[in-house]
Amino acid sequence: MKAILHMAAGAILVTASPVIAQTPQNKQNGAAHQAPSWINADIVVTGERLSYSSPNSGSATRTDTPLLEIPQSVQVITRSLIQEQDRRTLGEALVNVSGVVPTRSEEMVLIPPLVRGFPAEVYLDGLPIYAGNQQAFDPSSLAGVERIEVLKGPSATLYGGGLGTPLGGIITIESTRPGDKLGGYVAMRGGSFSTWNPYGDINVPLASGIAARVSAEYQSNDSWIDQVHGRRWSVQPSLSFQIGPRTDLLLQSQFNHRAQLEYSGLPAEQALAGLIDRNAFPGSPKGQPLTTNNNQMVLATLRHGVTDDVKLTVSGRYYNSSIRESGSFISPDFFAPDPTTPTVYPTIPITMITDTREATFDANLAAKAYMLGGSHSLMAGIDYDWTSFSSAMGLFVSNTPGGTIDLANPVYDATFTPQLPVNSSQVDHYQTFAAYVQDQASYGRLHVTGALRYTVLKFRETSNIGVANEETYHRVSARIGATFDVAPGVALFAGYATAFRAAFGFVGVGSPKPETSRNIEGGLKLALPKAGLSGTISVFDQTRDNVATADPGNPGFYIQTGSQRARGLEADIVWEPTPAISLLANYAYTDTKVTADSTIPVGSELTRVPRNSGRIAVRYRVLTGPAKGLSFGAGVTALSARQLTLPNTVRVPGYAVIDAQAAYDVGRFTIQVSAINLGGSRAFDSYQYFGNPLVMPVQPPSVYVTLKAKI
Repeated sequence: MKAILHMAAGAILVTASPVIAQTPQNKQNGAAHQAPSWINADIVVTGERLSYSSPNSGSATRTDTPLLEIPQSVQVITRSLIQEQDRRTLGEALVNVSGVVPTRSEEMVLIPPLVRGFPAEVYLDGLPIYAGNQQAFDPSSLAGVERIEVLKGPSATLYGGGLGTPLGGIITIESTRPGDKLGGYVAMRGGSFSTWNPYGDINVPLASGIAARVSAEYQSNDSWIDQVHGRRWSVQPSLSFQIGPRTDLLLQSQFNHRAQLEYSGLPAEQALAGLIDRNAFPGSPKGQPLTTNNNQMVLATLRHGVTDDVKLTVSGRYYNSSIRESGSFISPDFFAPDPTTPTVYPTIPITMITDTREATFDANLAAKAYMLGGSHSLMAGIDYDWTSFSSAMGLFVSNTPGGTIDLANPVYDATFTPQLPVNSSQVDHYQTFAAYVQDQASYGRLHVTGALRYTVLKFRETSNIGVANEETYHRVSARIGATFDVAPGVALFAGYATAFRAAFGFVGVGSPKPETSRNIEGGLKLALPKAGLSGTISVFDQTRDNVATADPGNPGFYIQTGSQRARGLEADIVWEPTPAISLLANYAYTDTKVTADSTIPVGSELTRVPRNSGRIAVRYRVLTGPAKGLSFGAGVTALSARQLTLPNTVRVPGYAVIDAQAAYDVGRFTIQVSAINLGGSRAFDSYQYFGNPLVMPVQPPSVYVTLKAKI
């Protein structure tokens, strides 16, 4: 279980179940509730300091493993970093990791995040959340998040569900567990665009071995985009039980709601040329309902120490999601503007209804043994995932536009017309059965990891627009890699991994094949606590095959002959020479290309992916003297141009933005100020909506103030 005790100079982070850790004294006295060694191994004390680095990962191998021994690029975003940088959304936090293109909150219903140029997915507490139809899960609150781990490249040997495994990588969120000490905080944040944002996180021990935690957040806000406004809330209760000296049970749940006037992006060429109002709303907002995303989930995790070296973990979750989407957009492909008034567009209303239910289960047995001349951490597991997904869309029900909008001089008098009854629908059912094994072996300075997973994926998909797919895939996924300690705290690594994913919404003459992904990478890992230096430098080559592309012989149909490739270099470094200083730096060079396609020219770059991107952020904390408790920091995020279309016809220029934060702790109270886009950049970001080349203006200079009281 986890508790956070904040102090003026830093924080103590305790991660453990409410057990009595073995000490020479209680061992000698024969304490009745001594914890097995696997529980003690989960206790992490970072001392009186806030840190942006973590020595271990619990996601990459499903065991608590030093990053130096993992043959894969894994980056950890700590709770300290989230809090000090005032990150309120997952997308805001992910700028601290190289090679990631986050999903913006405005486009989260339609677009997945990218890792190394390919689609990634968000997992929560080790289990998948279905992302069919690119309904990317985006947590409504980070108040209850302990850490975020980004696993780059395929991870099919340990993870899967729904459509299969993510091709680009996994973004896994770890929730804060209840702790055995009373504590927490309540906070109020407010600022630009009428933002009001109360949130809190409270932990209460209820009895010996029983504790409860509740994290909650609410936010209402306007936007720099005309007419756009929204609200969201999240409540995340959890309850833990220490059933016995070797057994604990964790019950977690989430109830999330998000509502926002849906924004559909500006036509890129006119926006970049300065021909239209950069903050215009490109639709008919009058009477347009807010798009709502509601989801609920419950999770149970049982851990049992069979012996000191054998641990059983069983977890299961039920997830329910309901999205009611009301949007309006402009499209030159559907209704082009009159050439005499090129900035006046007909507006097109759209209605979508999406429901998802998912039940997922995983059980694994981990054991430590010495054999074959080395130490081994063995794991064997099974998992099951059942997903039901339905989506219905109403588009062109009335066959006429909903009005017009002049994007150069917008007047919002066009009325939204609900597109009901819906005129297209799709229903999908998936069942995944899988078994996996993994061995992490150490022979002195050499650490080898190997894993195999056998998956049976039953995939059934029907629609009223010609989609009818029913397949059962049998797949063996492999992973192999090694790290070698060239010096204490310095290791070389190399790894190979694969993934596969069902072809969602495929319309073709033949049966759909699963899309596949293969990744080869290698590099250098650092963990030098005396120097305060940690990080990863890697090079990678990743491919994506069986990509759907237009069938030249059958207009309107597809064939799976497309291939794509991503190559590059990434660096993620944290330097913390003293508890007063944290310096984070990352850089990614990502070269993406279409390597085979029936209509897209070979060599075209993939959309949304900058060739060069990076971030530098620094934090300084005053630990002594009259100004003790004061801290401040700043960061610069930069990225190069990104393609907006395939084939490449339009691209959005790169930019750099500056952010800054300051905080002052006075006893139990903290006041924090954060600023966004201090330099006043008037750049644009890429935006996705129905495949048009679109952009969205970056957030203008904004300031937020937070008042926090610790309990």
